[in-house]
Amino acid sequence: MAATVAEDAVEARDDRVVAYLIDFAILSAVAFGLWLVTFVLNTVLSVGAMAAASPGDPGAMGGGSMLAAGLLGIVINFALWLAIGAALVYYFGYYAESNETVGKRSQNVAVVDENGTPPSQRDRLVRTAVLLAPFPIMLLLGGILGGIGFVFALVLMAGWLLVEAAVMFVSDDAQRLGDRVAGTYVVSANK
Repeated sequence: MAATVAEDAVEARDDRVVAYLIDFAILSAVAFGLWLVTFVLNTVLSVGAMAAASPGDPGAMGGGSMLAAGLLGIVINFALWLAIGAALVYYFGYYAESNETVGKRSQNVAVVDENGTPPSQRDRLVRTAVLLAPFPIMLLLGGILGGIGFVFALVLMAGWLLVEAAVMFVSDDAQRLGDRVAGTYVVSANK
């Protein structure tokens, strides 16, 4: 008797986790690189604003220069999160078109619907939207709070991803929340 799609998904769970970790590492490296660039820009702006505020005493805090640097820092932080969002759109846009990510391809797993066929583009977008549900809050935290907001945003996303993983591990069919909403499974691509 042939295995059901849900049974195939349970068998592929370990490969799916490795695929996810690969994708997470790639996206985290991109996000960290972008954050590093904005950190350097914000640091240069702050030091420059302090020096301009009081040329005789570079350590003194000046009103207008610091305010301008602070506001520009907020703009830069929002730009950071928009760039991270663009990277996510590109990465998951590629997934929406090809039905695979770098991690899934490397682990030879694929997303399928309840019938074992490739899911519709709508289903792929729905499962991705659930995965990225915290992103708007992350954008606000990171944009307004700067560096510490980046940390809060990472903690928020890590917590959400842990919830997604926990659901996948405790469910009988190895579905995370996004899979449940979209009606999809991740199975070995060899089946």
